Amino acid sequence: MEQKNEENCIDCVMRRLKEEKITPKPKWTFLFHDYSVIAISVSSLIIGTLSFSVFLNTFLTNDWDIYPEVGRTFWEHVLKTFPFFWLFFLCIFVVSFYYAFSSTEKGYHYEQSVIVSLSIAISLFLGTLVYEVGIGEKVDDYLIETIPHYHAITGDHTCLWLRPDRGLLAGMIISTGTRPIVIIDFNGERWIATGTPKMSGNIKDRPGEKIKILGTLQNDHVFDAKEMRLWEGATEQNPCR
Repeated sequence: MEQKNEENCIDCVMRRLKEEKITPKPKWTFLFHDYSVIAISVSSLIIGTLSFSVFLNTFLTNDWDIYPEVGRTFWEHVLKTFPFFWLFFLCIFVVSFYYAFSSTEKGYHYEQSVIVSLSIAISLFLGTLVYEVGIGEKVDDYLIETIPHYHAITGDHTCLWLRPDRGLLAGMIISTGTRPIVIIDFNGERWIATGTPKMSGNIKDRPGEKIKILGTLQNDHVFDAKEMRLWEGATEQNPCR
């Protein structure tokens, strides 16, 4: 009896397929879907990892202590220099990963909050590892050197240090050994840095080294240095012009 019912059910299904002219999808469509999901997931993972590593690099080298020097409040400094650009890309990763994972065979079993939390956790973990090995800084340097006005998208970190009237100067040392130090700032202007500044970080104080200087503007292109810090990362050519 059960076998007869099963045969009748199969006949009903086959009859309906013929009547409605329904044809089964070819196997390649399912393979294409599976491979597409894998490709989107891997791409999202790479984007999220790199985004967070660059975000971390930018955040940790943002000189959060100098905002009073340029007449800003803390929150003004956050709005102008916080790496929102990379935070946006991190959000793209989370959304892409969510939709890709949800469309998998077992993805719909998990709640939305679980998938989102998982994607964020993966991005933070792998992004931190990538940052620790220096890839985040290298990606940021590459973008600075290849994309015009990159700083305008990610924040005015470089221009912030080209404010000698506010006691901030940054550039490359071209001669040293005896005081004063001669530097060329990132806008291509030549400066003489006088004084005996405090050295912060692993500064070698040698030609070719990029530095940041806190001090006082004395007169035309003469700067009294109080503290010198190592400039981390690449810089644009004439970033504030």
